[in-house]
Amino acid sequence: MMQLFAKIIFAAVALGMMVPNQALATGPRVTTSLFSPHHNQIHAVDFPPFVSSEVVDGGVVSEIITTAMRRSEIDAVVTTHPVERMVYYYLLQEKVMAVAGWHFDFTKAQREQLIFVPVVSLTERYFYYKPSHPQGLNVANATDLKGLRYGAHQGEETERYSKAGAEVVYGRTVTLLKKLQRGEVDFICAPPRSVEWLLERYMKNEKQNVIAMPEEAEPDVFYMVFNRQHSLGEQAAEKFRAALIAMEKDGTLARITSKHFGDGELGGLFLKRLEMIK
Repeated sequence: MMQLFAKIIFAAVALGMMVPNQALATGPRVTTSLFSPHHNQIHAVDFPPFVSSEVVDGGVVSEIITTAMRRSEIDAVVTTHPVERMVYYYLLQEKVMAVAGWHFDFTKAQREQLIFVPVVSLTERYFYYKPSHPQGLNVANATDLKGLRYGAHQGEETERYSKAGAEVVYGRTVTLLKKLQRGEVDFICAPPRSVEWLLERYMKNEKQNVIAMPEEAEPDVFYMVFNRQHSLGEQAAEKFRAALIAMEKDGTLARITSKHFGDGELGGLFLKRLEMIK
């Protein structure tokens, strides 16, 4: 498990007249935490098995975040949304205390109002669909990319692919996997744990056809992003960072990861079947 944590970086739908007006004022929310007693909500895009209402305790990263916030003595709960623009809305328009996620695409002016605290580094691999490329696929070199279609996540850095002559198609991971199956994209890049979870959950018959390429892609960082324009933003960021450091030292991070992914190297790299699904 120590090898795994070498990669840890410290770093509504309207419900009728019974719903109070303040609950409707800021648009739809997709988890029951809207009606929780918690004063602060940390908004995140649903990203199983790391952050998701479909996983016990919200997923491994969600549990790390909520544990660190509890240790920081800040009352907060993670609220998940189906699309990234909802997370941007709450952060930039409603000025909430914090959001969580990856592949953020903020302007320079927006970044000046934010504090980024890295939570975990997500190892990623390239994947292709074997029936579409029975001889395999290689994207290690720029010359290999010309004419291919790359499935990317919104906010992801894609200049390398477009400069090499690849077409870039955007979507969430589950959408990109379906586009891969339909031949609408040639390859995607995502954390193996997420791909395995989604295939098991939604595309079980295709598991043997979605192939991971041997080389690892550049890892991406999952962040907590605190808002300087919130009264608790800067204070919460410092407390959260300190809590993460303490949790790594006392073994809390390792225990949370073991709970979700199992013990040992294999458990650290791949989600154990679906035992953690509610």
